[in-house]
Amino acid sequence: MNTKNELDEIALKINNLLSEYIIIHDEVFKFSWRKIIPLPFIFKAINFHDLHEKADKVLNNLEQCNDDLSRILSEVSDKESRFAHFLSEYCLVLTNTVSLLKEMLYQLYLKSENSGDYILSKHNSLSKEYDEAVRKYYNMGNRLNELYTEFNQ
Repeated sequence: MNTKNELDEIALKINNLLSEYIIIHDEVFKFSWRKIIPLPFIFKAINFHDLHEKADKVLNNLEQCNDDLSRILSEVSDKESRFAHFLSEYCLVLTNTVSLLKEMLYQLYLKSENSGDYILSKHNSLSKEYDEAVRKYYNMGNRLNELYTEFNQ
């Protein structure tokens, strides 16, 4: 398989992983009456353990994409280089974002289990870091789309 096809394949995989991540993000942060009116017999509780496992799966797959990109970066042509390097940066930023979400989900799981290991200050710190990471990958998205269009012309 040539590097262009490999890059296309990796970009598609990253896009699919982004979609999976967004589903997890929305499950945690979307509006819910349960967050306002905590009536467990009416509203379904969020399963933070399950979401943590899903985030872990996305994270592992993103790390594999990072490895694949690192492997082929030295083989790309000049035309492919800008897209490949930016895709690599984007994948790293998205990996960091998912990693932070995974840790937040673990903290929320501890809280849902009334664990003494849950630390509010740690959760608040992770939330700030996560918000910044989301902004960073989101802002990179438009540029990545432009480079992808150039790459495929």
